[in-house]
Amino acid sequence: MEILPGIIAGLLVAAILGIAGLARRRILSWLGHPTAEERIARLEKVVGRIADWADGVPTTDNKQLKAAYQEARILQLEGYKAQSAHKHQEAIERFTRALELAESDSQRAALHLLRGNSYANVSQHKEAQADYEQVISLSQRIPEPEDAAQARAAALGNLGNVRVERGELNEAEEHFKQALKIQRDIGDRLGEAAVLGNLGIVYRYRGDLDEAEEHHEQALEIAREIGDRLGEGNALCGLGLVYTQRGGPGDLDKAEKHYKQALEIHRDIGNRLGEAQDLGNLGIVYLRHRELEKAEEHYKQALEIAREIGNRLGEATVLGNLGLLNAQRGGPDDLDKAEEHHKQALEIARAIGNRLGEATVLGNLGLLNAQRGGPGDLDKAEEHLQQTLKLHREIGNRLGEAQAIGSLGLVSALRGELDKAKERFQQAQAIYQEIGAGGPNVEIVRRALEELERQQQERG
Repeated sequence: MEILPGIIAGLLVAAILGIAGLARRRILSWLGHPTAEERIARLEKVVGRIADWADGVPTTDNKQLKAAYQEARILQLEGYKAQSAHKHQEAIERFTRALELAESDSQRAALHLLRGNSYANVSQHKEAQADYEQVISLSQRIPEPEDAAQARAAALGNLGNVRVERGELNEAEEHFKQALKIQRDIGDRLGEAAVLGNLGIVYRYRGDLDEAEEHHEQALEIAREIGDRLGEGNALCGLGLVYTQRGGPGDLDKAEKHYKQALEIHRDIGNRLGEAQDLGNLGIVYLRHRELEKAEEHYKQALEIAREIGNRLGEATVLGNLGLLNAQRGGPDDLDKAEEHHKQALEIARAIGNRLGEATVLGNLGLLNAQRGGPGDLDKAEEHLQQTLKLHREIGNRLGEAQAIGSLGLVSALRGELDKAKERFQQAQAIYQEIGAGGPNVEIVRRALEELERQQQERG
């Protein structure tokens, strides 16, 4: 029996929004980083200032102590240079050795912040969280009030990023708001813009797109005022994700324009992480336009960069999107490839503790089983989608919750359980209305309800 023609394909395309790459920005305003060269020059200055032992370590003629300090300083600089080149394991090694030699609370805080960023960039979330919490603790003992505030704000902001990647959106929002207050109190515009962008990500994941757009616009305005090209590129990417998620007339064209501007900036400043995200997000636009070859080309470029720089979150994101692309092609071999890609993405998401990514991939696997459509496939689809729904509810992602309920409505419809399907679609529609969501997901649910109403009328 023909049920809800085109709805499966629509849901498969809409599902891609849940796994779109994070336009996140690690906050390191304490050390500063408009460009790689300026970051290193600023670091050398800060390390030099920390070297004055301002927190009470006396000047000494002890040659062994002086040698240890000099070695720690060199290791810190070497680690930061490795980090700027995306050689994060090498950076972690240098920072760890420097921490063994550091005597100053200021220097320890700087090293924990730097090492935490490298851990975060290779998705070692527990280790990153531990480093950021150390910075917050050490900031209470840093003698210079502005340095202490900067250290605390940077650690809170980056801890918020870790929470986002785990899908802990409420905790992330709280960390970001604390960081934003500090940045505004001390007049750090670079840090303020970074936190505004990260708050935009939280609101986008919740489906509060107007709030997300407002925060990304504020971040973009500040970035342009202070000449921060990295921040400008990330804000443009964040706005592109908002427009992609809206999905209304003209929104995809706006998204493409913003992604291309971001890509130009990220390539110009050598930001490989941003470049990979922009390529993957352009792939989403082309997939939505059904330009499958163009989408695949962009995904493969993004995947190559993600693997090259050790960004496991980005790797999982692109693998999931490749799975959706193959599912849209729809042949038996394509569906097998799609399943393989989704399983690879799921394995990574679980390995790095990314609950939001795990929820999204499980949802995509559920839709893939629904697309296959056999009795056993529909049971698998229901199982995966129930797991997805549970995760989205635990992490407070209302948009993901609505998508999962809508997908479960599809499964019920495919089973011929029209009353149950209608109930589920109505639940999804109510959430979309509550959070003010628009775009393809809302349209798909509306069409599904119309189709169910028509079929129920025909049955009398």
